[in-house]
Amino acid sequence: MKKILARTASIMLAASLTAACLASCGSDDSSEKKTGSKADSVADSVSEDEESSLEEVSNEGSEKSEDLTGEEQSWGCFTVLVPNGWTFRKGDVFDDNDERYCSVKKSDFSYFDLKNENEETATNHYEYNKKTYTNEQRDIPATKIGDIEWTGFEYGNDFGGGFELYAKVGDKFLRISSAGFKFDGIVTKTVLGSLKIK
Repeated sequence: MKKILARTASIMLAASLTAACLASCGSDDSSEKKTGSKADSVADSVSEDEESSLEEVSNEGSEKSEDLTGEEQSWGCFTVLVPNGWTFRKGDVFDDNDERYCSVKKSDFSYFDLKNENEETATNHYEYNKKTYTNEQRDIPATKIGDIEWTGFEYGNDFGGGFELYAKVGDKFLRISSAGFKFDGIVTKTVLGSLKIK
């Protein structure tokens, strides 16, 4: 009987702490600032302190209040806007000098991985990821963002989900893996809209 009472008390305590934590999430006022830009300004809220991945996704709808600004950077065939406070990683985890890959990262949980692969590799990775990320999955019809028409799928998870896209530009097969951002969000439209392929 004592074990049952102890477990019940533990469950009630955990539930009340969770409720208190969830209630406090909505009242957080983070300071934001505007900065100059070399690229077109589009709405976004990039706080001075790095947000957690869950906050980034839940706040994406309110990112129209501030300008998303930054600097265009190039690597391999890619030129893309890197917003202020974000990082631009060249290469991949296996080779920092591999010009087929680069990333625009807000955090370890919110990023855009850009890939220039051969058709077979791009197709195999895309199909593998589509079979893997099945939670709340929906197909993305052919959609033009900037100069590139993308096709792919979007998915959900505890960290806000992400999406996988592919496109052919000239003789290049491009693939983008993104986590922490919605496909139809302001950040995605801004970063992918800035993408130029040479």
